[in-house]
Formats: sequence, structure tokens, C-alpha cells
Amino acid sequence: MSRKDEDRILHGLYYYRESLDEEFTVTNDQILWLTAHPYADGAEWYQGDDLQSFDSSLLPAELRKKLLMSKFELPLRYLHHRRLIKLTNTADELANVSVTFAGADRAMRLHTRMGRMELWFQDNKNGLLGLVTTIAVSVVSSLATVYVTQHIQSRVAEPTRVIYEIESKSQPSGSHAAAD
Repeated sequence: MSRKDEDRILHGLYYYRESLDEEFTVTNDQILWLTAHPYADGAEWYQGDDLQSFDSSLLPAELRKKLLMSKFELPLRYLHHRRLIKLTNTADELANVSVTFAGADRAMRLHTRMGRMELWFQDNKNGLLGLVTTIAVSVVSSLATVYVTQHIQSRVAEPTRVIYEIESKSQPSGSHAAAD
């Protein structure tokens, strides 16, 4: 089970109906399909009149049981625990789910690359990686600000004139005064 699996499931569940607190039934094979596909495919989970699904009957019984536990039951329970979905199990291979307001908000952010970056930062901001990311962003933004400011200033401001006096032209030199 990974956070990415949970996010792909949440994204697919929300974009199936795009409504809040509307309960619908999903099978374990349909949820397995969501965990095996990227976000872009999750929005197209519903094709025709049926939800796309993974054929898990081809797998051996032991492997199938472990796969269902790690990719169906645990992610749905965790999403329910985090209050992103409401979950009621009806059978071993079926579940009634509905997306909550918090789940819809997270799913909408998962729909764009910038939103996924924002969620990643929010999830990791308390750790060392979040601190390093914050420092790197602040250094890059301050360097960019200094560069832009200097570039604008060099175009607007007149360059400083430096005046050198080699010899005064108002006074006649000794050789020219003697010739007159």
C-alpha cells in the first residue's frame, strides 16, 4: 500500500461521479484497475456503461488474496480513516463508497501537476526534505529577484561617468606660448 495508490483511487472515485456524499458500489477488480493506472487514466475509468476493471481471476488464490488486501481493502480503509471517503462494505468483493468534501478537494488537486506538487509539499513540509525544499525555493527566488532588479536598474539608470584630467586645455602650454 502506498500513498500514490490511495491518491489514484480517490482521484478515480471522485471523477467517476464528481459529486459529494453520493454512495455507489465498486468491486475489488475496479479498484485494482485504478491502482494500476496513472491519474490521467483515472478520469476515464468510466467508459461505456461500466467501470473498467482488472481481471484478478487469472491470479493464483494466495497471490490474489494478498493483492486484494494491499490494493483494495487497506487503501479504502485508510481513505475512510482520513475522512476522504465514506466506506461501507457489503461483501468480500464489493464496497459502497462516497467521496467527502475533503476527498473531493484532494482529488481536484490531484488532477493537475501543480496541485500534486502542492499536496506533496503539504505532506512533507514537516520533515527534513520539506525544510530543504523551502530553503532551496527561497534561495532561488531571492537570486532571481536580485538578477531582475539589477537587470532593470542597468537599463534604466545612466552609467556613471568617470572624468579623468590629463592636462588642462585652458592654459597654454609652454611650447605654444613661446612660439607666439
